[in-house]
Amino acid sequence: MKRNDYLIPMALLLAISLTSCKQDTKDKINQAQEAVVEETKEAAKTVGDAAEKAGEAVGEAAEKAGEAVGDAAEAVKDEIKKVRIQFDSGANSKTIESSISGRETVDYVLNGQEGQYMNISMATQHGATYFNVMEPGEAYVAIYNGSTSGNQFEGTAAKSGDYTIRVYMMRSAARRGETADYRLEMIVE
Repeated sequence: MKRNDYLIPMALLLAISLTSCKQDTKDKINQAQEAVVEETKEAAKTVGDAAEKAGEAVGEAAEKAGEAVGDAAEAVKDEIKKVRIQFDSGANSKTIESSISGRETVDYVLNGQEGQYMNISMATQHGATYFNVMEPGEAYVAIYNGSTSGNQFEGTAAKSGDYTIRVYMMRSAARRGETADYRLEMIVE
């Protein structure tokens, strides 16, 4: 046998071996890629599940916060008692004797016409009970604040409509649950 005769089978064997090695390498690369893809899918699913749970938790927290705000608003609304004032036929004044306790607040609603004279005064032995006067359409902005101006308002109605006379107790006394008797006199001419 000649030397070339050995070379051809060896070259053929080497080519087959290289082809086999290339295929093994390709198979290993494909397996590694598939493993990475599977691990990425699992990681993405885990992150997605965590994000979904976090979203649900945030939604539940927001719902509870909304309920708490609604409950607080209802509690405040419930604590303000509204009383419509009607003068007796032919009268231009009304006197109310009542009391409030703790956080209780009373809104006396009194109709007035633009240009009418209004005199509202309150007598009480309780040093932390006052009244505010609000014009028609106002819920909180007072044209008169008894805690800084005393217990008598005199003025002319700037517009027609329902004026609110809010009787309340200062927060420190309200928190202690104190009770205040008062006498509220309203004159409109």
